[in-house]
Amino acid sequence: MQNNNKFTVIVMWIAALSFILAGAVGGAGGLQSNSIGKVGEVELKKDKFQMEYSNLFNRYNQMMQGKFDDAQAKQMGLQDQVIKNMAAQAKILNLAQEFGIIVTEEETAKRLASYEAFQTEGKFDRKIYDTYIQNSRLSNETFEDSLRDQLIIEKTFKLLDTAGLENEYKAFQIAFEVADKLKYTVLTKEDVNISINETKIKEFWEPRKDQFQTAKQYTLDIQWTETKNTEVTDEEVKKYYDDNRFNYTDKDGKISEFNDVKEWVKEATQITKSKKSALKRYVQFKKGEISSDETLTLNMNDSKLSKELWTLLESKSIDDLLKPKVVNNRYASVKVVNIIAPITKSFTEVKEEITPLYQEQAEKEALSILAENKLTNIDKLDINVSNFITLDNAEKQNLGINKQETANFISKLFTSEEEKGIIPIGSKVVVYKIVEQKLISLENNETNIMHNNVDKVKAQSFQTNLMKVLDKKYPTKLY
Repeated sequence: MQNNNKFTVIVMWIAALSFILAGAVGGAGGLQSNSIGKVGEVELKKDKFQMEYSNLFNRYNQMMQGKFDDAQAKQMGLQDQVIKNMAAQAKILNLAQEFGIIVTEEETAKRLASYEAFQTEGKFDRKIYDTYIQNSRLSNETFEDSLRDQLIIEKTFKLLDTAGLENEYKAFQIAFEVADKLKYTVLTKEDVNISINETKIKEFWEPRKDQFQTAKQYTLDIQWTETKNTEVTDEEVKKYYDDNRFNYTDKDGKISEFNDVKEWVKEATQITKSKKSALKRYVQFKKGEISSDETLTLNMNDSKLSKELWTLLESKSIDDLLKPKVVNNRYASVKVVNIIAPITKSFTEVKEEITPLYQEQAEKEALSILAENKLTNIDKLDINVSNFITLDNAEKQNLGINKQETANFISKLFTSEEEKGIIPIGSKVVVYKIVEQKLISLENNETNIMHNNVDKVKAQSFQTNLMKVLDKKYPTKLY
């Protein structure tokens, strides 16, 4: 029920430019001071970090349909990415200060009022905005400062004109006007024969055996606190909805009506109300006044427990006790009874698992040898000859591979300076030689499209190189 929230469009827009500048991409911990660092004269503030971390976490969570968690965020280094994004923004803001670029309060207010999410009947509704700020646990100052910074960055890039020049358009136009006719063959694993025996599989396994280990195993005492029987009044459920309605949206991002989501809201209200009882039972469990409801021996990340719990357990030791966490609409207080560390599996245990990996690697090596042989003798081979291929007619080509593979192949072909060569496409390999070239003329509309592409490529290249210069001029200092 929490996907496609229209309010995330606003915060995603605020985060988007920082992703471009930096070349990128629950809560975040480990940051104690009010400022996490400084770039030039611009402070990297903790409250902005927390806002952007939360926004980007939610963005990934929506993309993964609610299955993104703190463990995945940690694995991706999301916290470091956010800091990198903020530092990239700060470098542009330093440059803007040197240029004397400013954004007025009126300009910020105008942009804020333009968001449909904060409007009622086409007009800015302060109550909706304030409610959003309150439910997002932001301050107006943090949100509006971030918005102002993005407007400054927009202004800065508008002043740095990166439109293509005539000679640049001509250089790109040549690439669009070139047409190649190829002699080619597509090779797949069906074109090679490999023998599989235990000796070869064992030789493949030996240097990789430490990659194949048993799962880390936990024995846990669990004290459960049920929530489904917790009594809640209609008034309590309605109040919970009013306080959290931004989390209940339909597929179009509109806030759902209370009656449409009442059952979900009731469950959430019961969980919230049951927390005190869960904490009370946790204290009793800790003092030994009550015993566990069950003892389970589980492999790490077993679905019986939540990803959040497993993330916490990863850093715990024997006899540690975790405070109540929600698992499938009930609270679990968990005590670590025993931990069995992973051990390397024997060859017999992994033979079935490693055989297809060996086969894939052997086929890849055999395919490479075959491709080199085909390339050496391509002039003597009676193989396929294509029609004239251009960047514009790539989708119309029938090369014996699917459309996506064809597009990838032609993209690599036109960025190569080789007359003949080998181009891997997924699990396949295309061996080719250009046998004829000619120039064609572009239509007017095609020329316009090409010019737009030139402008985009140049702008991206300019931004990348600008950031390299600013990296040296405004070094990042993290506290």
